[in-house]
Amino acid sequence: MVVPSLASLRESTRRLGRRRSLYSTASKLLLSCKKSTTAVRVFILFVAAFACKQLTFESLESSFSPEGTRRVESSVVNQQLGKCPHDESPDRWSKRDFPRSDARSLFNCDLPDALCTYYFPADFFDPNCGVGKKYVHFVEDANAMNENGTLWNFMPALGYPTVTLDNACFGKSNATEAKRRARKRSNVTKDMYTLVDIGEHNKTDALGTSSNRCLTERISFVHVHKTGGTSLRSAVMKAGRNTNASILLHPFWQPAAQERSRSKNKTEMKWITLNSLGNATKYPRKEFGANQHVIFAVVRDPVERFISAIGQAWGAKGSQKNRIGPVLKQACLKATPAETLTCMAKYVRDHGFWIELHFAPQAIDISFTTMWQDVPVALFDMKHIKAMLRYFEKDSTQLRSSSANENYRTEDVLKNMTVADYDEETLRIVCEIYEMDVVMRRSLGLEVPRCDPFIPRR
Repeated sequence: MVVPSLASLRESTRRLGRRRSLYSTASKLLLSCKKSTTAVRVFILFVAAFACKQLTFESLESSFSPEGTRRVESSVVNQQLGKCPHDESPDRWSKRDFPRSDARSLFNCDLPDALCTYYFPADFFDPNCGVGKKYVHFVEDANAMNENGTLWNFMPALGYPTVTLDNACFGKSNATEAKRRARKRSNVTKDMYTLVDIGEHNKTDALGTSSNRCLTERISFVHVHKTGGTSLRSAVMKAGRNTNASILLHPFWQPAAQERSRSKNKTEMKWITLNSLGNATKYPRKEFGANQHVIFAVVRDPVERFISAIGQAWGAKGSQKNRIGPVLKQACLKATPAETLTCMAKYVRDHGFWIELHFAPQAIDISFTTMWQDVPVALFDMKHIKAMLRYFEKDSTQLRSSSANENYRTEDVLKNMTVADYDEETLRIVCEIYEMDVVMRRSLGLEVPRCDPFIPRR
C-alpha cells in the first residue's frame, strides 16, 4: 500500500468540506452501536471511509473544535511554526482565540508559575511551516511500517488513559479503600459529563475539623518512553481509582506481530480514539465540557534519555521479548561503560532508531500516540517529575532508579553508565540521531546544551 505524503493528506482533509458532517454522523453511529450486528458496523465504517476518502487513521488530521470557539490569526508567535506567509491551515489549534485560564491546576500552562508549556505536534511536523518540517519523512516512514506490519513488533502497545476527577479528594480515611479498589478500569466508551468548579481546591468536612485536597479535571496521559512515565502512569491510574473518579482507556495500537482479538474491534477503537482526540483542549477557564480533556506528556534531555533507553532495549522489565536485546548485547557489550555507549550510539545510527520503540525520538512518540492529530499537549520537562508525582500524592521515592534496579539494568556496564561516559564523537552521534528532539525542546524553551556544538540553531 502506498502511503500518501503528509502534504497530500492535509490537502485531502481540507477538501472534505460538507463530508465532515457525514463523517461526524457515521462516527457517532459507530460509537452507539456496540450491540449491533457486524453487517451494520461494516456499513457504517464504509460510509465513514467514503466521507473521508479512505484516509488512514494514522494520518487523518483532526477537524474538530469545541462549539463556539473562534479561529483567528494569533498575535502570539507559535514556536512550533516557522515563517509561514501563506498559511494553508488557518484552522489549526494554535490559531484559536482560546481564552487564558486562571484555574489552579498543574496542567494549566497559562498560569504564570506553570511548569508546563503547550506544544502543538501537528504544527511541529507541518510540511510547509513547521520548525520540524525537515523530519516529515520520518512520519511517512512510521506510517509505511505501520501499514506493512513491521513497526515496533514485539514491543509495548500504545494508547493513553483518560482520567476524570470529579471532586476527587486525597487524604481520605482508609474506609473508602475498598471502594477504590472495586472501581475497574474501563475500555467502554461512554459520554462524559460536564465538570464545573474545576482545578485544585480544598474541601473541609462538615465539622470543620479537617481539610482534604481535591481535584476536578479531566486529563489524558501520553506516555513518552524513558521519561519517568511508568511511575507517573501508576500515579495517574491510582488517582483514577478514587471514589469520585473514573478511567477510560484508549488502547488504539498494538504491534502487528502480536495483535489479538479484543472486546472492541480494532477499527472501532481507532475511531473511538480519534473522537477522543477531537475533544482535546487547553485547560478551560470555568468548566470541562462533555468529553473535553487536557492531554499531557513529559519530555527529557535526549542525551540522558539515550542511556536509559539502552538499559531498556537490552531486555529490561517490559522489554524481555523485544527480540533485539540479545542482538544489541552481542554487538555492543564491552569492557567499559564508555566503550559500550559509543558502540550503541553507532549501532542506532547505522541501523536506525526504529529498531526498538524506546529509541524512537520523543517528537515521534508524542505524535504517533496522538495519531498525528492537531491537538494541544501540556508538555513538562522531566526535571518536574517529582512535583507531578506529588500532585497525585504519590511518594516520589518510588521513582524507578535507572542504575540501582537490577530488573532495569542487568549488566554492570549499564548500571555504571552515566553522561560522563560520553566522549565528543559519541555525543555528536547521539545529538544528530535526536536532532528533531533538540529542535522540539528548543521550541519550548528547553535547552540541550550538550548538543549546542553539533546542532546549529536556525
